[in-house]
Amino acid sequence: MDQAPPAVDVRELADRLEIADLYVRYALALDEQDLDLLAAVFAPDVKFKCGIPGVPYREGIKANQDRLLERHRKEDFRERHLTAPPVIRSLTPTRAETSAEAVIVKRKAGGEPHIEAMGRYNDVLEKRDGRWVFVARAFHADK
Repeated sequence: MDQAPPAVDVRELADRLEIADLYVRYALALDEQDLDLLAAVFAPDVKFKCGIPGVPYREGIKANQDRLLERHRKEDFRERHLTAPPVIRSLTPTRAETSAEAVIVKRKAGGEPHIEAMGRYNDVLEKRDGRWVFVARAFHADK
C-alpha cells in the first residue's frame, strides 16, 4: 500500500529560501558598498558585533553603513564575503536563529588576494513588513 507523501509547508520553504537569499544580499551589499541594499537586509535597530579585534560593537543601520564607508576611505581595496548556506537552528513564522560559516577575502589595489578573516556568523532574524532582516548579528572570527 502506498503512503501519501508528507505534507509540505510551502510558507516554511519560502521562508527558508528568503533567509538564504538574505545572506547573499548582505555579502553583495558589503562587497559593492551598496548602502541601500545594506539598509534593506538589516532592521533599523540591528545590533552588530564583529569578532575581529579592534572592530567595535555597533548598533543601528547607520553605524554599519558608516563603518563600511570609513574602511573603504582609508585604503583602496576590494573584498569578497563568501558565506556558506545558513543553518537554520530555529524558525517560526516571524523569527529565526541562524548560523553560517564565512570567509572574507581582501585584495588591496595591485595586490594579491588574501584571507582577511574566517569564522561564523550567529544571527537572529525577524520577519518585518513581510521580509526577513537581521536584528542581531555576531561574527566570531576563528583564532
